[in-house]
Amino acid sequence: MPSLRERKKADTRSRLAVAAVELLVSEGAEGATVSAIAGRAGVSTRTFHNYFPHREDALVHFLREQVDEWVEQVEQAPADLSPLDVLRSTFHELYGRSADDIDAAENLLVAGEQIGLMLGPDARTSIAENILDPLYEAVGRRAPQLNRFRVRVMVDLSLAAGASVLRHRPGGAGPADSAESYLDEAFDLLQHGAARFLERG
Repeated sequence: MPSLRERKKADTRSRLAVAAVELLVSEGAEGATVSAIAGRAGVSTRTFHNYFPHREDALVHFLREQVDEWVEQVEQAPADLSPLDVLRSTFHELYGRSADDIDAAENLLVAGEQIGLMLGPDARTSIAENILDPLYEAVGRRAPQLNRFRVRVMVDLSLAAGASVLRHRPGGAGPADSAESYLDEAFDLLQHGAARFLERG
């Protein structure tokens, strides 16, 4: 069990990471400076640098924590749910959050895209794979009949489906036009292809 000191350090690290993403989403990269992040988290810039060398490190830490939550959801889901159903459920939970929640789907999409632009293509590719590795592994444990490549495709397509709903869903005011209904439509499309993968093994 972590000591009180370790828990306090983990809490400060998380607060800094959340502050960095909140500023990135609301102010853009220009507003998410180290001093602004530290101020929002209620610490000094020196304290910030005790935890992260650069602001990008705080942003990446936030993404790691988010993926850790998804891994926990995959691991704790009922055994009879398919990996794709678990991912669908995870996305539904994100889409159900209010827009002022930094973990809401639309905020995560903005943060992910902005962080990707800040990191550049080479760093973006290696960090994305590194961050997603625990999720690939957790999904792979639920579908041992799938090889590593197919697990990665399933997870990557699920992430793309979730992002696509935010970018491309038609406008409308009725309940049938909700993000959740389009999310189900996107996952239904994935489900048909995934069923073939699962049958062939």
